[in-house]
Amino acid sequence: MLVVDDDPAVRELLSVVLGESGFSVRTAADGVAALRAVQEQAPALLVVDVLMPGLDGYGLVRAIRQQGLAEGARVAFLTCRGDEPDELRAWELGCDDYIAKPFDPDRLGRRLRELLGAAKETLQERRHTELQKADVLDRLELAFNRGLR
Repeated sequence: MLVVDDDPAVRELLSVVLGESGFSVRTAADGVAALRAVQEQAPALLVVDVLMPGLDGYGLVRAIRQQGLAEGARVAFLTCRGDEPDELRAWELGCDDYIAKPFDPDRLGRRLRELLGAAKETLQERRHTELQKADVLDRLELAFNRGLR
């Protein structure tokens, strides 16, 4: 597993908590360092923060996908960005889970273990469902805003 977060306290917390849950954890402080780490050794799972200096989480995942790196890896965004447009962007990039900070460490470990064990088809179906849900919400918001005019 590769944990990517610019906050050293978050990286340390995740290393300890996920290590105690049985995961082998490597860390990177930003998207550029993470991209190098993925090129050196593709992880089975990436846990990525969105907001980072330089190459942010979205840019990192886009670069990994474009370069064909870590093709079988699962991607979970772990971020304080809980706004619908941010989450939609993550799903459009092909993330497999979107988890908001703050998080419960025990629940996070279980959720990541489930993510690793999920069939590719299940993850694709979930991504499709999340994108459909966002589309419906956008159309409802548009209709509601037209009604207010």
